[in-house]
Amino acid sequence: MNNMKKIILVALIALVGWTAVSATAQSELSDQELLQAMDFQRFSGYFNPDLPGTTFTSEILAERPDGSKQAVVQVSFLFTQEGGFTARIDYLTPEELAGDVFIINNEEVFFWNPDLISPIKVNGRFEVFGDATVAEVVGIFFDGDYAISARENITLEDGTPALKLDLEATRESVAYQKATVVANALTLEPITLELFDESGDLLHSNTFESYDATGDGRPFFDSQLLDNRVVPVNQTLLQITNIESKVLPEAQFDPNGLGN
Repeated sequence: MNNMKKIILVALIALVGWTAVSATAQSELSDQELLQAMDFQRFSGYFNPDLPGTTFTSEILAERPDGSKQAVVQVSFLFTQEGGFTARIDYLTPEELAGDVFIINNEEVFFWNPDLISPIKVNGRFEVFGDATVAEVVGIFFDGDYAISARENITLEDGTPALKLDLEATRESVAYQKATVVANALTLEPITLELFDESGDLLHSNTFESYDATGDGRPFFDSQLLDNRVVPVNQTLLQITNIESKVLPEAQFDPNGLGN
């Protein structure tokens, strides 16, 4: 996640280029360029390079055999003056979760609610609501966190040319140590993302159901369906709304300030 500012600044130079990659050009991209392009397609619309902060709303709908449950959280991002990246998740609904907070400070994740004296450390696989984990709600960035272990050109059932990448985490602190992403070979928009644990067991199969773009052409995904492969009957839908770039106070992202 620390590389996101670099990704945005580099990718903004080629707004049109990433969305019209020929099959030949795609094969010539380096591993890092591929990962940066896939991050750009999913996340660049969340960020304005002229402002250090961003907020958006994530509506989380958990489908269960006994019915559905919903929560709404606000996600905030901030690039610090030192070049670091921090994020915060605040619950808006349901009422019983309002006041619960996650803060993601580079490699560390903290959770706090009003019943706690001080925040506790958790990891990126901690569930925010339904099957949606901290890592998935904030966003799973590829560049810097993963290296490509295998690359394969495939064709989807509907005839779409696609690119399949097997990914290995670059550090033990990355929430999901292994992943497989399938992307449209021409646009490099990720279509599906499978997430595995350290032993290679499949935990989630995620589908990026729809994409949108800002007025100046920066793309982003606005709907993602999470399929729980440990409990296959469980699904969770994430829908992104109300994206706004702004100046945010650094104190808002300090876990030591929670509860004070």
